[in-house]
Amino acid sequence: MPKYYSEEVKRDSEHHRAYLDGINKFLSDEKENAEKQREKFISPEKYFKNTEKYRNKLIKTFGFPLTEKRVAPVLKEKKFVARDGNVDIYRMSFVVLGCVESYGIYFEQTENPKDKPFVFCIHGGEGTPETISSIHFDSGNYNHLARRITDKGANVFAPQMLLWNTETYGTEYKRSYIDGRFRQLGGSITAFELSVLSSYADYFIEHGIANKDRTGVAGLSYGGMYAVCFAAVDTRIKACYSCSWVNDCFVQSWADWSYFNAQKKFTTVETCAMIAPRPLVVAMGDKDILFDSNITVKTCDKVKEYYATLGKSSNFKCVIFDGVHETDKSDEEIDFLLSGL
Repeated sequence: MPKYYSEEVKRDSEHHRAYLDGINKFLSDEKENAEKQREKFISPEKYFKNTEKYRNKLIKTFGFPLTEKRVAPVLKEKKFVARDGNVDIYRMSFVVLGCVESYGIYFEQTENPKDKPFVFCIHGGEGTPETISSIHFDSGNYNHLARRITDKGANVFAPQMLLWNTETYGTEYKRSYIDGRFRQLGGSITAFELSVLSSYADYFIEHGIANKDRTGVAGLSYGGMYAVCFAAVDTRIKACYSCSWVNDCFVQSWADWSYFNAQKKFTTVETCAMIAPRPLVVAMGDKDILFDSNITVKTCDKVKEYYATLGKSSNFKCVIFDGVHETDKSDEEIDFLLSGL
């Protein structure tokens, strides 16, 4: 073998650093340009003149299969688990979108359940319906969210999302890989799971279990993202509580929170605005290590403009609480949610 020229590896070389710095500057400059385009595309005044036009554009941003007509969900099994205090607990399995078997845990009030509000309660990353419902791990950072809602007299359905911890629960998957496959088909894992959530709403409302005028959603972290997006695209959701998610997705640029041209059309601000004038409460811990609560406040200040334009400022609330990446232990947000139902 011939002897070719070689030299020692230099860590953090000026060429690598210059290239990376250039990319970051390029993106920052383009973000400023995108903000100018977004201001021309949407504003509180433009949104309220044609809300459904913008909602449909948001749905197209998420993509397939949210853009398709839903197949009627089919209940596969409803299995009684236990009576616990004021609720009966069931595990419910469905076939949604024609071929996907999914499940969740349903908490039904023992007295006059059809007269009670209904809340979808959505877990976050590495979670399950059991964790948010205090069945596993004493609820962890969910701080008994689902059961605190049932304790106030609401029926709750906690669905399983593609977010469970594989070390604990097994059944390995790669969410980013599955999301990539959806994107090659013109969609996203978010669009798919939003379609599943709307299928659940179809079932519970059509079977008289949930009242379409008294149905809400609450979620933590990833669940907070799904809560906002679900309420934004499905107007049957009449009130929303999103904890530990609302921030700047250009800063927290996770692949499944990033959509084509989103900075030019629908950031977190505009997605939250799609809920207006329906009640929305946003919460963030001041010691959250994943999100900056100061950015949450700035984001919420912009969302407030949409509510104010419609004269519904009282239907929006931003709460910065003393806590970490968790559901606020105070009932302030839960009470706000239920007051809208």
